[in-house]
Order: sequence, then structure tokens, then C-alpha cells
Amino acid sequence: MNILIAGCSKIGASLAGQLSSEGHDVSVVDPWEGAQSLLPDDYNGYFSTGILIDEDVLRNAGIESCDAVAAVSENDNVNIMVAQIAAKTFGIGTVITSLFDPAKEQRFCSLLTTVCPTNIAVASLKGYILQRERRQITMGSSTLDVFLIPIPPHLIGRRAADITSPPGETVLGVIHSESSGLQFAKDDPQPLVETDRLAIVRIID
Repeated sequence: MNILIAGCSKIGASLAGQLSSEGHDVSVVDPWEGAQSLLPDDYNGYFSTGILIDEDVLRNAGIESCDAVAAVSENDNVNIMVAQIAAKTFGIGTVITSLFDPAKEQRFCSLLTTVCPTNIAVASLKGYILQRERRQITMGSSTLDVFLIPIPPHLIGRRAADITSPPGETVLGVIHSESSGLQFAKDDPQPLVETDRLAIVRIID
């Protein structure tokens, strides 16, 4: 398949790496040139930069020949607009949109094919915290698991967003000892302390 990924976030970069390794023709576009560093070393697809909602930028990234588009930037509003452009302007039949805000996901799920990482994480974390049986989450051909781990000693004092995850895993966020809520890694400025817990997303298969 020819696949365009709009947004080279950690999710986008991981998705691009896996699709590329499975033999798909992948093109990634992101406003920031430095985002290319998030792609795995063995990624052999195309990378370009530009404003994601610019039709010429999307054309340059190869959208006109794509079978599918994934809008996975860290900006929900941008993802919604990219999805609409892909479907209505370029006639792409398979478009998936990542929306972190559960309210936006609920509002647009009847109009777009959406995935809400926040809802997925909360459901898994709730089951783990309450010691319920862990539920596997299937997204397309991949199965995800979300679990909590104590802060390893060498990570104390660092920020969750700065942690380099091993292949197949992503640091979703952190639960601080003084708070019961999940703080997403990209939004959390607090340094990690010994009593915190990391929320990790692992791709099972």
C-alpha cells in the first residue's frame, strides 16, 4: 500500500517505521524538519516538511497516489482538517484520525474514522490500577498493551517526554505520587521522582 502519515509525532514515527518494515510505501510529512529524527534508523520511506493542512504540501508528500492517510499530529484540530482534506479534496477512501481530546473524538467519530489514544490509555490504566484483568487493545493489525512500571533509578530527575523508549514501546505518560491522574509525557514538565509510575504502551504484535 501507499500510505501517507501526516505528523511525525512518536505515534506517527512508530507507525511509519512498522509499515515501512512490512514493505509498504510510506511517506511522512511534518512541519518540523527535526521530527525526522524520531523515525527509526531502518525507515526507508519518504519524509518532507510543510504545513499539514496545505494542499500543495500534501501533494508534494504524495497524497494523490496514496491508498490511505493517517492524521496523527499532536494537534487534534490539524488532524481533523487533514482528514477532511484527504477525504473530500483528494478522495482518499481510507483515512484514520488520531484525536487526543475525548470530547472531540465523541463529536467527530460519526463523521471521521477516529482513534482516541486518551480513551485507550485510560481504559487500560483503570483496569490495571483496579487490578482487573488486563485488556488487549486491537488497532488495525496491531495489538497494544498499556501498563505501569516503577521509575527506574537512572530515570529519576528526567522528564517523561525525554525518555528514549525501546523498540515497540512508547512512554505514554506518568502518574505522579501526589496525583491520581495520568499526565501525558509531552505535556508534563515535572521531573520524575522515585514514587512516580510510568505508563508504557507496548505493541504486542
